[in-house]
Amino acid sequence: MNASQHGDDGRSYHHGDLRKTLLETCCAHIASQGTEGLSLRALAREAGVSPTAPYRHFDSRHALLAALATEGFEELAASMRAVALDDPLQAFFDCALSYIRYAASHPVKYHLMFGDVIGDFSGHEELTAAAWDCYARLEQVLQVGLDSGDLRPDNLEELCGTVWALVHGMAGLTISAQAKATAKPIEDIMQVPPLRAQQAVASAPEGAVLRLMEGLVADPSRLKGIRQ
Repeated sequence: MNASQHGDDGRSYHHGDLRKTLLETCCAHIASQGTEGLSLRALAREAGVSPTAPYRHFDSRHALLAALATEGFEELAASMRAVALDDPLQAFFDCALSYIRYAASHPVKYHLMFGDVIGDFSGHEELTAAAWDCYARLEQVLQVGLDSGDLRPDNLEELCGTVWALVHGMAGLTISAQAKATAKPIEDIMQVPPLRAQQAVASAPEGAVLRLMEGLVADPSRLKGIRQ
């Protein structure tokens, strides 16, 4: 093994995988311990590399978190872009559901993407571009629905804001419901109306999305043809 495959203290790592390893280690660390006390040196220890190795890819803790959020936006955008646009209402349904499912599957990245840990994105060009790409896909899906007449005539920006807020809310409820379900018996959760409502959205997001769409489509009867 040559010198480029060793950490500065002699511990080995595969240079080509270091960035990915650090992102994965960071995600796992936040999932178990949160962001408090997170540092590049701590992650280096967890990843089994030298204390200075992370600086080959990230100049600060903040840069690492921004990279993780960027990855999240890129993955979310990819899942939304996988939705076909030939049927506008089906596209709306599938896009909203992919958003909720991504959040449920990647809560750490989702909180970094939309929480206040990173704060202002302006200092991170890749992160800003990835976030805009996600929004552009939502805008495209809704524009197709407006153009086809399947959605009620509306201002596109206001429609995007409304849909995003509602779907984002469903995603947040789903993440919260998952966390509560791991912390206490489901029987106890179902005795509390707000928690029961969270579980209802988490267990059947398809129904929640359809109810959202009912208020926005020109012909609600068309929703009967949505494939779930």
